[in-house]
Amino acid sequence: MLQLSFEFAGDSPTISDLGASNGPEDDLDRAYARASDWSRALARRLGQQIRLVITDNRSTMLSARPKEGRLEVRLHHMFLTADEDILEAVGDYLDGSHQATVIVDTFIEEHRARYVALGRPQSALRTEGRNHDLRAIVHSLAERHFGGVVDLKIAWGKRVQPKRRQRSLQLGTYLPDEQLIRIHPVLDQPWVPSFFVEAVVFHEMLHHDMPAVVRNGRSHYHTKAFKKRERSFEYHSAAEEWEKENLWRLLRGQ
Repeated sequence: MLQLSFEFAGDSPTISDLGASNGPEDDLDRAYARASDWSRALARRLGQQIRLVITDNRSTMLSARPKEGRLEVRLHHMFLTADEDILEAVGDYLDGSHQATVIVDTFIEEHRARYVALGRPQSALRTEGRNHDLRAIVHSLAERHFGGVVDLKIAWGKRVQPKRRQRSLQLGTYLPDEQLIRIHPVLDQPWVPSFFVEAVVFHEMLHHDMPAVVRNGRSHYHTKAFKKRERSFEYHSAAEEWEKENLWRLLRGQ
């Protein structure tokens, strides 16, 4: 028998659309009942143990990862108002269906304004550094590799003090829910060549253009297709060689 469980994370949602209600406690009872139904349905659909976590996250509406022998599915509480078609689409999405991704994304966009709490206003994104202009780099890469237009934002990240004996450094990050790339400010130095900054930005732009492939509940980001396309960047080999020779300087933050 499949094992499953579910829980609520964050503020308890009020699911008024689930039917007639006598108040918040009644709404919460309905939400728990609905979450239980979703847990059982997803466990049957995927044929594996499920832990369903209902969230009020403002950025990630749906995610899944193996954890402690089960698949942990984190689902925004807006889904508890959805019909069976969306439930099927979520199951297909977790099973790796690209078509289901469109259905799920459409549902999220149609319900985001109503169910997702507004966060603090985002501060202005800093794109122009002292030595490298990220906006110009994105525009150039878009012309050369992405058909001229890429709908995303980019910014320099905040500078932090490097840790002692640090052996790795995340030079770029792509946040899909915000369609935002953040680049580590250690790259904004005169001795860091433009082609290497371009290589880092290109890698993150590929994540925007090539979403993760989900197989058996696991997200695969650097697929064979991704790596093949990454190698199409004209300075890919040069960037790899430069990183090998200069990683120690980047780790020192100078």
